[in-house]
Amino acid sequence: MMYSVTKRQNPLDRQADSKYYASAEYGEEIDVNALAKEISKSCTLTPADIVAVIESFLDKMPQYLKSSNRIRLNKFGIFKLSFSSIGHEKAEDVSSNDIKNLRVLFTPSAELKKELSDVSYTRK
Repeated sequence: MMYSVTKRQNPLDRQADSKYYASAEYGEEIDVNALAKEISKSCTLTPADIVAVIESFLDKMPQYLKSSNRIRLNKFGIFKLSFSSIGHEKAEDVSSNDIKNLRVLFTPSAELKKELSDVSYTRK
């Protein structure tokens, strides 16, 4: 994986001296069509079939997440919704109006973590 070096200020202590940090660098973006072409090379499905499956999955995903489901893709990981909320002294004061910052969380599977455990880093 490529990285570059950038100088940044500590956001928690603006008075502290800036430090240098490694920052991830990314190459080209792989879209669904390119991914489908690669996948089709190792199975009997056509790229169009694979794109159709991925698009159908992405169409259904919000429905399941909105219903408080977690979506497990076995060797890949789990998707789920999470949010932040405003705190109150009494339980009865908490309402859905206090919920903020909805986000999708992804937790990689143990298999994916293992596959990525040997990544090497190259300075750009």
